[in-house]
Amino acid sequence: MEKLKTIFEKVKFENPEMSLDEVIFSVYDLVKTEVDKPFYILRNMILEANDINELEYYTKNVKQDLKDYIEEKIFPEYDKNDGGHNLAHILEVIRRCFALNDTFKLHLNDNMLYAIAACHDWGKYENHETHHLIAARNFMNDEKMKNFFNDEERKIIKEAIEDHRSSKEDEPRSVYGKIISSADRNTRIEIVFIRSFYVAHERMPDTNIEEYLDYTFNRLSKRYSEENPENMFFEDETYKIFLHDMRELLKDEIEFKNKYCEINHIKLRSNRVKDEAGEVAWLKK
Repeated sequence: MEKLKTIFEKVKFENPEMSLDEVIFSVYDLVKTEVDKPFYILRNMILEANDINELEYYTKNVKQDLKDYIEEKIFPEYDKNDGGHNLAHILEVIRRCFALNDTFKLHLNDNMLYAIAACHDWGKYENHETHHLIAARNFMNDEKMKNFFNDEERKIIKEAIEDHRSSKEDEPRSVYGKIISSADRNTRIEIVFIRSFYVAHERMPDTNIEEYLDYTFNRLSKRYSEENPENMFFEDETYKIFLHDMRELLKDEIEFKNKYCEINHIKLRSNRVKDEAGEVAWLKK
């Protein structure tokens, strides 16, 4: 751990223009052969060695009263969503928004970025298909938000929330829409599997596990194919590593299904989706 701290400090000192994520990736590139661990594990080790809490690091310039209001009023609303769109997901999207903003030197408004990420799935439990419109409506109907943002800022935030869905064919109307759309993409295979299984609990609970595994393999094979890639406007090294690893895993259907069951602690493939609890620790984050 001390070595990771030393290398991190050296890279950061020699490359002051680098974002936190770029420094982490550079350290990973230097030690990956020696340490021989997956990127996300080594990434967490680097952060721990340097005592960095990413969420605090990235959001340090967000107005505290805005943070307090969102934590008190909006974050509890995510308990109503399915487990794949809970608060753990929201906090990860906030982190990714700020990481991408930092890496691509976009210099976006921190308060607007925080509000967009924090509100983008607000009310998803009401309707999956129109949740982007519901979240935007909830934001615009919140009178308190007028204390934090002027009319033009609120319009940009509303449109970005509306534009965040991965299924949207048209380009988002602003850079804020592009960054929330990109930040909403998963960057770890484990999280893809955990989140998808909780969504399945909500949408296809009576489906047999074997049938569900076939469905999921085919769905993700299409989603992450080279011919039809995700709508990703800001593709950083973190995403590139994830995409490579996911595509490699999808080459082996048996390994894919075994890994999916292992991560979600699925005991019997003859069970229905609702008979298996999934990775319950995810719900407690």
